[in-house]
Order: sequence, then structure tokens, then C-alpha cells
Amino acid sequence: MLKQQITLVIAVLLVSAGLGAQTFYHTGSEEPVTTNHLPGLVLAGGRTDNDDAMRWMLERAGGGDVVVLRASGSDGYNNYFYTALGAEINSVTSIVITSSEQADNEAVLEALSNAEVVFIAGGNQWNYVNHWRGTQMLELLNELINEKQVTIGGTSAGMAVLGEVVYSAQNGTVWSSEALGDPYHVRLTLEKDFLDIPFMESTVTDSHYNRIQGDEMDRHGRHVAFMARMVTDWDMPARGVAANEYTAVAVDGEGVARVFGDPEFDDHAYFLKMYGGPPEVCDPGTPLTWDRDGKALRVYRIKGDTEGSGWFSLENWWEGEGGEWQHWHVTEGELEKSDADYTGIEGSQQAWPGVVLYPNPASGHLTITLGTQNQPFMQSAALTVTIRSATGKMLKQRVFGPSLQQEVTLDVEGWRPGLYLLEMCDGIRKTTRTWIKH
Repeated sequence: MLKQQITLVIAVLLVSAGLGAQTFYHTGSEEPVTTNHLPGLVLAGGRTDNDDAMRWMLERAGGGDVVVLRASGSDGYNNYFYTALGAEINSVTSIVITSSEQADNEAVLEALSNAEVVFIAGGNQWNYVNHWRGTQMLELLNELINEKQVTIGGTSAGMAVLGEVVYSAQNGTVWSSEALGDPYHVRLTLEKDFLDIPFMESTVTDSHYNRIQGDEMDRHGRHVAFMARMVTDWDMPARGVAANEYTAVAVDGEGVARVFGDPEFDDHAYFLKMYGGPPEVCDPGTPLTWDRDGKALRVYRIKGDTEGSGWFSLENWWEGEGGEWQHWHVTEGELEKSDADYTGIEGSQQAWPGVVLYPNPASGHLTITLGTQNQPFMQSAALTVTIRSATGKMLKQRVFGPSLQQEVTLDVEGWRPGLYLLEMCDGIRKTTRTWIKH
């Protein structure tokens, strides 16, 4: 093969960058190419990289150029990406950035602009947040993601910065016992409005999810505390994506998240979403309580395999295959889990016969039909219909008089994408439906 005949060259270029020197490691062609690349996202849980997920990522470059961003280290990904995985790519450039000045280096911006795939290495995510925020490089990254539509990926600390909300670890790593015992612990530091990545709205990630910390707990509890803070501080319909070590989540341009891992090991990914309402207690210095009748969060857990056959939709956040639903809740700092009998939005439509929501997910308008010819809505008293945000805030309310069939269409064009609640009460019965805004 032509690629096998190429002599690999790793070049270290030191370029003046204000207060220091800029380091590049380059392997492959010196001339960038333009390709028919594909958008995507890879969230890798840390430790040894999953070859199948990394190959999936590289193939989306369409034979183009790959840039690896890191805050320390050197060329560890160059040969791995360029030759070891068998993917046809034009070049790999690793760039070590240790300051904001280096992030604004013209050579960095030029190399980055040529990328069809960008991968963020592990390390300490605070270095990424601290060195990138407010720079031309961060602005360019968001342009590449949303305009050029490159595939972006990250592992460990690199995965941590790929949600709308970032656990920044500014003051060091927080343990689950600390975060659940005090959701405003000094080491629980969150940032938002960093990278703008499709399907990651209102989402916080966590990696090394099964790693046991010094408190003999894994990272599940702290992730829930991150989400509780998102709801409390920013009124977000909080969501989370997490991956065990050696596990990776690969998201395509339609928002389908496939889980890669070794089926012989504990290679799981988790998709968490707020369900029962906001935390009952989320205050500084006080253990977290987020119970909501044991249904504070709905969690879809998928075991990875070499084909990425198990998947979950980040487009609607209820559809998936190959996994299992759970309920998670926290009472006075103690995280508990239980199995959940949940099949998505369609399954919940049977809770109160004669009521239909469409389209669901909705884009510009949401129509509520109270009864059909074959299934009339048996209403003998006034019916109050309330639309709430995922955090329980009332957004719209309408009262219907007694009737057998009525329909109302609500304009939701300007509403923020995410999960919403439709609450209906006739004074005797009360039910809540879930709907999605595109």
C-alpha cells in the first residue's frame, strides 16, 4: 500500500509564541488535504484507548488531517493514529499548549483550521479551560465543530470539556462522598459555555466512571451532584454522559451514540437525565437530597462491544437499544439505584387514555388532543393543562371546560431545546407526560 511506503517523520517545531515556545509533533504529509469528512463526537472514558472507537473517529476524516490537542506530553498519539489502527489519514499533528498565548499562536490556528478530526488528550481539564477560554483557538474550535462540522473527540480530561457544562477540577479532583455530602464542595467547580457541540446541550460528562477513589466509591455520585448543581444554579434540564475506563461513546451526525468496549469486561456507558423534578435540598455545606419518590434521574446503561451495537439517542434522550433503564436518587448524601420499567415516551402515552401529544419531539408547535372519535376523553369537570420546564417551572397554563373532544396547539418555536413536562389535572385525576423540544 502507498501508505506503507511512506517514511514517518516526527518534526518538532519551536515557534515563538509571546512568552514561550510552541511545540508541534507532525507525522505524515506536510500538505493538508480537503476531504468529504463527517461530523461526529467521541467520548472516551480514559486509560487505554478503545481501538474500535478510535478507528471509527479517524475514518470520519475521510482521509484527511488529524490534530491532537494536549497540555502536556508529546507525540504519543501520532503513530497510533497514523499507522496502528489501519485508518487512511493524511497526517497527524500533536500540539502542546501550556498557555493562552500559545493557544493564540498563528501556527496553532493554521494547523487547527486544516483538521477534519480534532482529538483532546487526557491530563488535567483545568489546563484546557484555563488556557483556552477567551482565545482565538477556542473560537476557531467552535467554528470547526459547527461550520466545518469536523469530528471532535476526547479522553479523560479531554472528554470532560466536551459537554455544555464542564467539571473543571480547578481545585483538584472531588470524590463522590465529598460531592454528595456538600454539592458546593471547594473541589466541585463547574464551568459552562465553553465548547458548543451538537447534542451536548445541558449535558455534563464524566470519565473513569468505575474508578474507585480514596473514599472507596466510584464516580457515579459526584456526577449526580454535578447535575444537581446545574439544575439549582442555572435552571438546566440536566443530563449526563459517562463512560467507564476502556469504554468509548461514538456519536454520529444524527445524535446516535454507540458504545464501544470489550464485552468480557465492565465496559459500560451511562446516559443520565433529570426526571422527577429539581433537588429537594442542594445547599452549601448540606448533604444533597434529590429523591423525587425514588425517581430523580432516569439512567440508561449500555454495555459496550466491539461493534458498538448498543446505542442511545442524544437527539430525543429516550430511545435506545441494548441497554437497561434505572432510576437513581439521593437521600441525605446517599446515592441509591433501582431498576426502571421504562420504554420511552410512547410507553407513557397510555397513562391517561384519550390524550395525544404530537409531534413528539416538537419543533415549532405542540398539539394536545383531548380525545378522539374512537377514544373519547371522558371529562366531567374542568381540566387544567400546565406546561412546565424539566425543573418544574410553569411556562404555560390553560383551563378547558367539560367536553368530549378538544384540541389546542401551542407555539413552542422559541423555546429552548430539551425535556418538558405536560401536567393535566381534573380535580380527581392527575398525570404528567414528557415531551421533547427540538
